[in-house]
Amino acid sequence: MSLRRKSCSACFRSRRKCNLAYPTCDTCRKTKKTCQYEYHPISPPTSADPTPSETVDYTGAGPVMTDKSLATLIDAIDGSSLDYLETGAIPGLFDQYPQVPHGYPPTLMLPDTPPSLSSITRFVGSLGEVQPIQGSTQSWQWVIDQLKSYPPEFAQRAQTIFIHRELYRDEMPQPIRTAFGVSSTSCLISETNRATLFRVVDAEVLELLKPTGPTTLLDELARLQALVLYQTIRLFHGDIAQRAVAEQQQGILMTWSLKLVARSQSEVRHETAARHAWIVAECIRRTAIVVYFLYGVNSVFRDGICIGLHTLAKLPLSTALTRWDSEGDDGHYLEAGGTISYETFLALWLVSTPRKLDPFEKLLLVPCQGLDTVNIYDPAVLAGIDLV
Repeated sequence: MSLRRKSCSACFRSRRKCNLAYPTCDTCRKTKKTCQYEYHPISPPTSADPTPSETVDYTGAGPVMTDKSLATLIDAIDGSSLDYLETGAIPGLFDQYPQVPHGYPPTLMLPDTPPSLSSITRFVGSLGEVQPIQGSTQSWQWVIDQLKSYPPEFAQRAQTIFIHRELYRDEMPQPIRTAFGVSSTSCLISETNRATLFRVVDAEVLELLKPTGPTTLLDELARLQALVLYQTIRLFHGDIAQRAVAEQQQGILMTWSLKLVARSQSEVRHETAARHAWIVAECIRRTAIVVYFLYGVNSVFRDGICIGLHTLAKLPLSTALTRWDSEGDDGHYLEAGGTISYETFLALWLVSTPRKLDPFEKLLLVPCQGLDTVNIYDPAVLAGIDLV
């Protein structure tokens, strides 16, 4: 007999019978409470409400990640709660294969019987509970090299995979201006300037963490992106003390990321310039992903588990990632407003048509699929394979 508590947290606290419907049981649906399970329910959903928490819409009518689902993520990590550290059991990331609605591109239609996800679980472990994460050293080294490259890339090209070249075209907030200079200095780090560099980093981080009054969405994004660059420098170029400080501030950056994503969903749609509005929203989504990757990879090597894995799986990704480098008109960007969750993106990629991936897509896939598997799906690699 299993000793695991099966009912959701709300029913358990109120001592009510839980019908174990997932993602929302009948009681929580009727009382409009947040439904959270300590363990993913094994029984199939029995809720009378068949509407999923996320729907995929490729007509451009609106985002997939709803305000309600994102608010649930924020509630899980806000305040003094440390649940986001994922120290206990976490719901299964791929327990149910995502349903693809009518109208999805034919090349990405899911088969009736989904393919084996063993290649994914090889890296993320058993997703019913936190397990030591394994994978090829080559794949993890590739991910680390990518994360380490963002400060020098920003210094050399004034852009990264999460800072679009046109993001600050009209105005450049002070945090980004300073981060550009610090990133440039980090490219020339030596024993003679190391102490001064990290004194500057410490001072700038403390300044960014000070409470402020009402700020614009772009200003908040600039502050978060500057923090990401500083913490990257600390984690990969700092000593033990610098890494410890960066790790202590991980909860701040994770919470900040989720709140910024939620804020963008209500504010970006009111922007007048469609192209720049999409760039702002996409930079926010990508910055949040990089925050969770940065601390997740660090925790894998420190503790053998990926903190924030369940939250990372639910973070939104654009359904039009290839728009990042395009020069399309505003009309095309208005049609590119849809999002899907990260876990859905991973599952759909398994059955998609091979194509050349951009650096951000590759970063999303390598930790879960492995570098060899991702490279094999490259059309140039496939063209050179002898199938006889």
